[in-house]
Amino acid sequence: MRDSFVSQTGFLLVASLIGYVFGYLYLVFMGRTLTPEDFGIFGALVAIFYIAGLVGQALREAIARSVAEQKTKSGELAAIGTYMKLAVKLGLFCLLPAIFFIVGSQNIASFFHLKSNVAVLVLGLSLSTALILDTILGLLQGLQKFIGLGITGYLISQGFKLFLGVAFVWIGWDLLGAVSALLASTAIAIAAGLIIIRKQLAVGVTNGPQRSPRLFPILIPTLILAVFMAMPTSIDVMLVTHFFSASKAGLYNAVATLGKVVIFLPMAVSLVMLPKAAENHTLGLSSRNLLRQSLGIALLLSGALTLFYWISPSLIVDVSFGGAYTEAGDLIGWYGVAMLLFSLNFVLIHYSLAIRNLKLMIMADIITLAEVLAIALLHQSLMQITLILLLGNMLIFLSTSFFLIISKRL
Repeated sequence: MRDSFVSQTGFLLVASLIGYVFGYLYLVFMGRTLTPEDFGIFGALVAIFYIAGLVGQALREAIARSVAEQKTKSGELAAIGTYMKLAVKLGLFCLLPAIFFIVGSQNIASFFHLKSNVAVLVLGLSLSTALILDTILGLLQGLQKFIGLGITGYLISQGFKLFLGVAFVWIGWDLLGAVSALLASTAIAIAAGLIIIRKQLAVGVTNGPQRSPRLFPILIPTLILAVFMAMPTSIDVMLVTHFFSASKAGLYNAVATLGKVVIFLPMAVSLVMLPKAAENHTLGLSSRNLLRQSLGIALLLSGALTLFYWISPSLIVDVSFGGAYTEAGDLIGWYGVAMLLFSLNFVLIHYSLAIRNLKLMIMADIITLAEVLAIALLHQSLMQITLILLLGNMLIFLSTSFFLIISKRL
């Protein structure tokens, strides 16, 4: 089991890293080819896409947990059948962003000073296709088909986003081409995911439960996870942008961009651990060793990068963003520690989801919301913002670990 866990984590780690490189090159290319005006609007539209991606990722994890449990109880075909009966409800949920953006496209385009609403319409459709893609990835993750998950969710989705983005902008579509790449890449990834699992879907569609499964047990963990993941990916940057000058916000955004790498490195660990821990929990088996191994790998990966941030902060900032961001070197070490703690919390919260301990997840959400309130009240410096994140993540880690130890003794 240990060898299987490490090899599957290794594959997902490589696939996710390649995917993140594709995504980064996509953003860099758009910054170098679009006009400053178009790139500013593009940044706002992409921010909306990534915020929806948080909900999609949380939805993926909730589906994976549900599928893994059903697979353990009734077998793989029954799990797929349950998923298929739920697919209609999930599909309607995923269509909501597209409907919202179609109805409000004129107002949204006016808000961003766009002369045409076509880019807004394309963005709305891409939000829905991204959510649909995450439901398919959740099925692959729950069935522990990690090769298909890595290929579909990272290599194909991110690779085609870069390739098509370059092609669409090169032929003269500009902003519309950049946004259209989001829609086209997610649609292609959906088709690839369905092809990978087509045989199981064809057989499993007739093996579901007699009663249609409920949607709320999927959506409730989705919302809880989305709140937890929002802080180090968007909310802190938005608050700093609001409370600080443009130059200070730029420095913090550079620090946050580097800090996100600390989070992304061990993310594959949680993707592999979740269905395995859910399967063990359903069988009444302990997953403590799996949790310890996951925390160890996350600590090794994120810890090594954080240590590098402390050793050569100025070099990292200069190479990544240039001399104009040299001041960011004073923050990168502390921010890296905050994200190291978050990466460990990411493992703990996914483990809590696997063992159906929503109380720990809600507790993490409460502390996360307290971080938001603290930043809104206390924002004299960027270092203060960073320390609030560090203390909040430390509190989540200590409290979650304590309650997991207590539950083991009980």
